[in-house]
Order: sequence, then structure tokens, then C-alpha cells
Amino acid sequence: MKVSKSQIFVALVCALLGFLLAYQFKVLSNKGNQNEISNYDKNNIISEIESIKKEKEELKKSNTTLSEELKKIEESAAKDGDLGKEIKNQLDNARMHLGIVDVKGPGIVVTITPKISIFSSNPGDNSRDLGEDELVHIVNLLWYSGAEAISINDIRITPQTGIKIAGNGIAVGSSGKIYAKDKIVINAIGEKGRLNVGISFPGSLEYRALQNYNCEVKLNDDILIGKTTQSIKSEFIKAVKE
Repeated sequence: MKVSKSQIFVALVCALLGFLLAYQFKVLSNKGNQNEISNYDKNNIISEIESIKKEKEELKKSNTTLSEELKKIEESAAKDGDLGKEIKNQLDNARMHLGIVDVKGPGIVVTITPKISIFSSNPGDNSRDLGEDELVHIVNLLWYSGAEAISINDIRITPQTGIKIAGNGIAVGSSGKIYAKDKIVINAIGEKGRLNVGISFPGSLEYRALQNYNCEVKLNDDILIGKTTQSIKSEFIKAVKE
């Protein structure tokens, strides 16, 4: 039986189509497995995050309960005499400076917003955004000018609060993030006049990228700064006994 060229050509085409279909099926099958693995990983990460959030909330509640019990013990001890009162006053002051209680008092409010060019609809075009250097600069100015408590967008600054670029934002400790394109409000409690002189000194608010932002300073007689949500750690430091 003689096989024509057209039959051979059809056979080759069919074989090629079969190979392509088999290869495509294999690729799709692998993609499906990868998606399943990816979805599995995502679900695991989400569940872990939720578990950590719940654990953090439980620790916060436990910490609040213990703090209340400790205050009652201190108040009871303070009734026994002047020494007890002095110790309690020292503990109260330590708590305020560590940022573990809400505080209020006179001070200044610094509001930072991006400048909007009349030639552009986007703020900060062709200019560097505010970053960790500028925020650290302002916080240092305020501490140097006698600030006793500081917050950035309601995030309390403590002796253990670091400020660092993190992804598309700026992390303020482990309590939260702020973003250069948004309004940033810095509260500082202290002697109003001294704080105002320190922050308004020529060039203080023109440091690096701050030139691309409007910085408004207002004096306020009643500023409230909330307590930190960041845990203060003391795993390695030890008191030196005299």
C-alpha cells in the first residue's frame, strides 16, 4: 500500500498537535499546584498574623490589669508615711518619662504637610520626600529644647522608640507607620516658649526634605499625649548596686 505525501503531512501535524496539547496540560497542571501552594502559604501567614494580634491584645489587657493592681498596692503603701509617698512619686515620674501612662500639659504642636506646586497636581513632584532623617532631626530638636513627652501622629516616643524607613512608609518603633504624603502632627509637652524658640530657630524646619513641606507651629496650653503601645524591654540592663 502506497502512502501519499499528504497523509504523511497530516500524520505529522496530528502528532505535533498532540504534543502541544500534552505540554499545555502539564503546564496548566503545574500552575494549578503552584497556586494551591501559594494560597496555602498565604492562608498560613494570615492565620499567624491574626494569632499574633490576638496574643498582643491579651498581653495588653493583662498588662493593664497588672498596672492597676500595682497602683493600688503603691497607694496603700503611700498611706503609711512620707517615705512611701516619695517612692510613689518617683515611680509615677518614671512611668511618665517611659511613656507607659497618658500625660497632658502645655507645649507645642508641629503640623507638617507637603507643599502643592501651582504647576503640578501632585504634591512633592521632582523633590525628595520626608524621611527618617527629618523626623529624627525634629525629635532631637524638641528633646534638646526641653520636651518632656513627644508623639508623632499619636504614636508616643519613648527611650526605646526608633524611627526608620520601612517600605513605602516610616516606622515609628513597632507601634505604627507614617507616610510622607500624609499630614504629620507632632505634639510636644514642655515649656512652651523654650520649645517654640528651639523649633523655630532659623533653618530648623528647613532641614533637607523639610524645605518641600509646610511646617506650622502652634502653642497649646492643654496637649494630651497617650501612652505607648510598645513594650519597654529590659532583658540585658541591670542596676548597678552601690
